[in-house]
Amino acid sequence: MRLRWLPLVMLGCSSEPEPIDYTVDIRVDRADPARDPDSFGTQMCVTADGTVYVMWLDDREDIGSEEYDIYLNRSVNRGGEGEAPTDDAWLPAAVKVNQGDGRVFDPNLYCNETGVYVVWEDDRDGLLKNHQIYFNKSDDKGETFLAEDILLEIDPDGMSMSLGPKITGDGKDLYVTWYDNLNGAYDILMSSSGDGGESWRDPVRVDSDQPGSAYSARPEIAISDNTQDIWITWEDSRDGKADIYFARSDSGGTTFKDDDRLDGGDDKGSADSFEPELCTDGQANVYVVWHDARSGQFRDVFMNYSANKGANWLTNAVRLDNDAPGFANSLFPKCLADGTEAHVIWQDNRAGNYDVFYRNLKDGIPGDELRADLGTPEGFSNSLEAQIARTDDKLIVAWEDGRADAGEDGYDDLYYNLADIFSPDDWRGEDDGDLRIDSMYDGQSYKVDLQIAVLGGQIYAAWTDGRNGNSDIFFQRLTIGEAAKPPPLEEGGQ
Repeated sequence: MRLRWLPLVMLGCSSEPEPIDYTVDIRVDRADPARDPDSFGTQMCVTADGTVYVMWLDDREDIGSEEYDIYLNRSVNRGGEGEAPTDDAWLPAAVKVNQGDGRVFDPNLYCNETGVYVVWEDDRDGLLKNHQIYFNKSDDKGETFLAEDILLEIDPDGMSMSLGPKITGDGKDLYVTWYDNLNGAYDILMSSSGDGGESWRDPVRVDSDQPGSAYSARPEIAISDNTQDIWITWEDSRDGKADIYFARSDSGGTTFKDDDRLDGGDDKGSADSFEPELCTDGQANVYVVWHDARSGQFRDVFMNYSANKGANWLTNAVRLDNDAPGFANSLFPKCLADGTEAHVIWQDNRAGNYDVFYRNLKDGIPGDELRADLGTPEGFSNSLEAQIARTDDKLIVAWEDGRADAGEDGYDDLYYNLADIFSPDDWRGEDDGDLRIDSMYDGQSYKVDLQIAVLGGQIYAAWTDGRNGNSDIFFQRLTIGEAAKPPPLEEGGQ
């Protein structure tokens, strides 16, 4: 919604000044202001028809108990028809996703044209309070969920600990991966459904070393367009320190081939490699990126690439950050694939505070390294938790930014920048400035958990925000290339 007001007119002035516009973010958690819980862990999913789902955790049923439930709100019309999102485009009350009496942790969200699907860790089973992987779904665009959650494991008594579920899919084909210590040390498991989550196949073990012999954790999953090829990457300490491993299935996940180590170029288990991210064009091209401590105390960003569905990989991983090896921390890379081309971003503190860097890859070969947060001098403030998305012709990078936090209180604002997808070496320059996403006063509240998506020439964003004292969940939608307009601190408010 765009609000406007008229400044006071000086006596004797014959012409009325132009109205000043500002943008208003939409709060979607719908908590009772009299019993306002802390809401956090924002996730967002946007379908091709413009249905927007925003999900989070909060303890509104027992404030202060730290017994959190999963809540969701949604809009079926892009967050609101017209120029800007509107409050009435969202459900008047948030919908509770989990139906059991256990505590929930680490939910993960996926949506498509058939429904919205959620998995999470839940400690309801057994006396040990181990976490189990549960699932629920909505077939009516988030208005209602199944009356009973579905356990995805063959462990009804909760004798093992299961962590880190991730879900993806296509149509009614759904795939969930997690890590589980039922065999001793953690292994990677995957379960699948062919009917939109009504029924689930027994979990399949993904890592191919001796069961329970080493710590395998933090899996990420992607699938091919025909859903027959399933790709999973994870951290694995079978040789000492954590390496990056990968496994593939060409049978829709019923079986997996022997796994491969991807962080080649140093000895197995000699240095920790963490936080793998996987991206694919859905055809033959698969990229995996991570950060790696092989060069010393500080971490660098590395990549590996397969052009044949993960059957073969580069012998040695390719380093992407361009400063001296191990000179500074380069962390949390994200990637986006398009045919043989990929786009990779990460945060890097080579100049003091963290900036966002970008590199284009073609057939696994890096192009020039570029900085993406160009509205301030390099190292001026921390630009963190960068996210990446694209349209047919634009590449979008967004992040949490502390440039206006004069008191260094951790108060971030949200920004994005863009480049032409056909010439990604040409980002909006420093003279143009980065583009603001949120509409809170500059540097006046913390904003975390930023999520972005793009659809129809617009950027969608959801995040966790402390502007009201407690953490709340907010949403904004902007035409790509436009910026939100926070109100001047001395006039107006939200």
